[in-house]
Amino acid sequence: MSDIIIIGGGLTGLSAAFELEKMGIAYTLIEVKGRLGSNIISEKRDGFVLDGGPFVLNRSREWPLLDELGLGDALYQVAQLPKGNELVAFKDGTQTLVDTLVNHLKNGRIITRMSVSTLGKVENRFAVCLENGMVMNADGLIVAAPARYAERMFYTFQPEISQRLLKHHYDSITRVTLGYRKDQISVPFRAPEDPSCAFGSWTDSEYRVPPGHILIQVGVRLPLERTTPEIITRELQRIMDWPTDIVVQRVDYWPESHSLMPHNPSHDADMAAIEALLPEGVALVGSDYRADRFEDRMDQGRAAARKIAEAVKK
Repeated sequence: MSDIIIIGGGLTGLSAAFELEKMGIAYTLIEVKGRLGSNIISEKRDGFVLDGGPFVLNRSREWPLLDELGLGDALYQVAQLPKGNELVAFKDGTQTLVDTLVNHLKNGRIITRMSVSTLGKVENRFAVCLENGMVMNADGLIVAAPARYAERMFYTFQPEISQRLLKHHYDSITRVTLGYRKDQISVPFRAPEDPSCAFGSWTDSEYRVPPGHILIQVGVRLPLERTTPEIITRELQRIMDWPTDIVVQRVDYWPESHSLMPHNPSHDADMAAIEALLPEGVALVGSDYRADRFEDRMDQGRAAARKIAEAVKK
């Protein structure tokens, strides 16, 4: 029996779990994938630190979570932006944050490779129905799953919420990460002025590349399921006039990389309507909703944990 169930083991869900851990409140975190962190994944290869997901992050304020986790010196500055913002990256890869969060989750229960089919309520407790037929009860729920999955969970529980979540559509991104010798590439470079190219980032930091090398990541709006990593890479090299002799390469496809709804003028009104429909003791949080930025996901997960914990006390 768990006081609070968290559905979704990405950054938002893990941040919520960490906050509950600090508060000494029992929780269970359920993640459909076999690993935690969603699209945050890093690896070290041939002297490079490669990220399959977010690499260069926009920071507009302090991230107190890092100090609490002992990661106060885990970042380095990539670039200074106007209005005090800065671009930062994790020295050892963004997965450093996920791994450290998970290591701090000592007293909760974590279930992976398990999907939630639907939500409900029995008397004064919430019911979470799993794909294997098991039903778990909780006093509070934090739903930190993408809208396309959350929609099914709310289908019989709160049908109007489900209908509103059906509006969500996604930008599918293939992240192409390439390592070169520095003398092969001219920087700074500009990503192609083409709708198929979402972004481009690079670093030559000693933390992320061997001496005399450079690391590039480009986001391409081309579903990997319709092509191959080799074809995508060759086409990108052709467009950018980059050499084909790569030192290291990684290609990752994220079909729900980025929700397009936060860019819709009606998004704030839609979210306000959804939040008004949520029963007391239920939070809907994550990058699809009101946490578009990396830093917002950490803050929103922790805030949801405090809010639901307070509702459970009542």
